[in-house]
Amino acid sequence: MPTPLTSSFKPASAGWKALWCASAAGLLLTTGVACDSRPEDTEPVELESATQAAIIGSRIQAENWSSSGTTSGGVFNEGGGEGQSVGGFQVNEQIHYPSVNFGGANQMQFRIAAPYGGGKAEIWVDAVGSGTKVGTVALTAATGSDWNAFITQTVSITKTSGTHSLYLKGVATGGDWLFKLDWFELYDTGSTTPPPTNPTGTIPVKVINSCPFSLNVALTGVGNVGLERDSSGNNIYRALSAGQSYTYFTPENYPSGRVSAYKVLPSPTSPRELEKAEFTLEKPSGGSQLLHYNLTYVDHVGLPMRITGTGSGSSCVQVQCNKTASAMQSAIDTGCPDGLRYSMGGGTICLAPRSFCLDGEYASDSRRGTICTRLDSEIARCASKYPGQCNPGTAKSAQVYACSPPFFDQSAKWCAALNRGMLDAPDSTTVSQYYNTGKPYNLYAKWVHQQCGSVYAFAYDDYPMAANEAGFFTCTGGTQLTVTFCPAG
Repeated sequence: MPTPLTSSFKPASAGWKALWCASAAGLLLTTGVACDSRPEDTEPVELESATQAAIIGSRIQAENWSSSGTTSGGVFNEGGGEGQSVGGFQVNEQIHYPSVNFGGANQMQFRIAAPYGGGKAEIWVDAVGSGTKVGTVALTAATGSDWNAFITQTVSITKTSGTHSLYLKGVATGGDWLFKLDWFELYDTGSTTPPPTNPTGTIPVKVINSCPFSLNVALTGVGNVGLERDSSGNNIYRALSAGQSYTYFTPENYPSGRVSAYKVLPSPTSPRELEKAEFTLEKPSGGSQLLHYNLTYVDHVGLPMRITGTGSGSSCVQVQCNKTASAMQSAIDTGCPDGLRYSMGGGTICLAPRSFCLDGEYASDSRRGTICTRLDSEIARCASKYPGQCNPGTAKSAQVYACSPPFFDQSAKWCAALNRGMLDAPDSTTVSQYYNTGKPYNLYAKWVHQQCGSVYAFAYDDYPMAANEAGFFTCTGGTQLTVTFCPAG
């Protein structure tokens, strides 16, 4: 079975990329780490976990209402919030959510917004009027100047068990609509007090499994040290059924964070995850909380995913590969370049050529002769056409795929150009030309962008920044990071 993928470590030379990746000591590295994958393992650091209230099931997105039981023409879905949100909610209208698992919940949290206060809706179980009214969600004051300034409202409800239909009935408004609704969650706190706020010095990292199958997840930091560990120091894996979520309370300074997902728990003979989401949390002394995140498939593709930063900054946005799990699996089965399909984490992945060409377990594969020399002629032409600028030395195709030493770890420009077949226009921001010049290129990188859009398909996929080819974001004033596997189901 494959051994762990080699790290995507490389020093960053481009001046436009902030050196936010922190070392275990909390100091900025003098040579940056690529923001597309975690650095080489260093000495483990002591990480602390925190207890939390039990969440029942998963976050329920407001836009997933049922037309049956919802006032006809009463509400509609539109942008804003996590993907979409529900607008148009008015007095005497109702919204229906069938088959909601209450599981003993005595609290609900709603994410709502309105430029005026006064909006109020009753919460009914089973039916409006003939069922049970368990609580009321009320927006007492404006959340901001527009409809997309959301706040989280905590509501105590009558303790309710089992699976029921849930209805919201509009009863009061401070304007036309009651409020705009983004999502809601159910909690069992064991009391009538609100769910606890984040422990001091932590940021919640919420992991949602929207895949149509169960996943086991773990959050780790530097040295693959789990945020949550058992008494023997082993990483704890959280089992999430389809539709469930789990929230980690993560230190506000947390370098090289990784949420790994497995269908089957890792073992010594099968250690690799099916998919991973990477981030770094940074809280400068006296400064704003920063959430650094990107969607990276530089090692392999196993699952579609989405990462969303919540905070006050304009870059607190979501980046996603918005395919269903079945569509992604079909793409892997039928279109994975060079047929580099392997079993990892209990599923089938499409392996990147950087991994195939550099990892020793594939050394005897006859395909290496073609795949791992594919860019050699362009590397030689780069040195010949741009002497003194393109200095690859002994580097071959494998080093270009990985943007690794010699030379290509120090040159985002030439690494990106060669991966895209853009040697004759290395600074071009015309994305339609990438992989379409008739020159050899990284077949995997083209395929990844066809599947997922603006994500990292190789380490320097963010050059030049103006091309917006990779999704790297720094969310300022960060309050939460949300990782969703299979966001489209």
